[in-house]
Amino acid sequence: MPNWIQNSLGQTGYPAVQSKHGLGVHELPLTWWLIAPLGFFCLRYAVARTEHRFTGLESWFLGELGIVENLTVAFLLLALISTLAVLRLYGRHMHIVPRIFLAIYCLGCLYFAGEEASWGQHWFGWETGEYFQAVNDQRETNLHNTSVWFDRLPKGIVSLWIFVGGIVVPLCFYCKSLKIDSSKPGWWLCPTWACLPTAIFATIATWPSKIERYTGWNFYFDETQEIKELYIAYFILLYIVSLALRLQKMQQSGERYSPL
Repeated sequence: MPNWIQNSLGQTGYPAVQSKHGLGVHELPLTWWLIAPLGFFCLRYAVARTEHRFTGLESWFLGELGIVENLTVAFLLLALISTLAVLRLYGRHMHIVPRIFLAIYCLGCLYFAGEEASWGQHWFGWETGEYFQAVNDQRETNLHNTSVWFDRLPKGIVSLWIFVGGIVVPLCFYCKSLKIDSSKPGWWLCPTWACLPTAIFATIATWPSKIERYTGWNFYFDETQEIKELYIAYFILLYIVSLALRLQKMQQSGERYSPL
């Protein structure tokens, strides 16, 4: 397990809470899986409600070098490091299918992080080349502003996985008093109950803005897409950290799990 995960969890490693409804173990601390996603939303709402009192607050929070964009990149880079660690520590015990999935997961984290920061342009401020000047909607060094194939398609696939795997599956397991069976193929693909709050926020982050658009009410905040991307990035991080912790626990206890 990456040291940054172990250090953040403390010495115990597993502040586990056994569920009465067959949800298994909450392998992540309350701060990670509930307080953090709630905190992101509350902070964003507070900034939106008070931005008129503090000059530059909105830019500091949502600008190209703002806290939301940098947090999104940080989460994705941490997810990339964690995925590489999972492959290094447990890959030899896995079937080729999950190994390919994790390799694609690594590439996805790298692509998402690089695109979010325009591959460093936001930080280092280089001039956009002629090609991207011509094809990029925002004249930045990235692909996702050139075509829906590089933006909406991958984002839609990830959003669908978050909705189905992060919300539908855990709730179905809850209603049927089931839990993830690590002895069966594909167990590693299912996010655990600990990912549910972040999955909900990632799914509904833009809904209120759509309600505003059709009703004329003014109760939400702008730039909801950036908040949605932050939650998607955090979900990507939570999923792989959760998997790393479960694999470590099973290895330490000698529990057998399906390599497929």
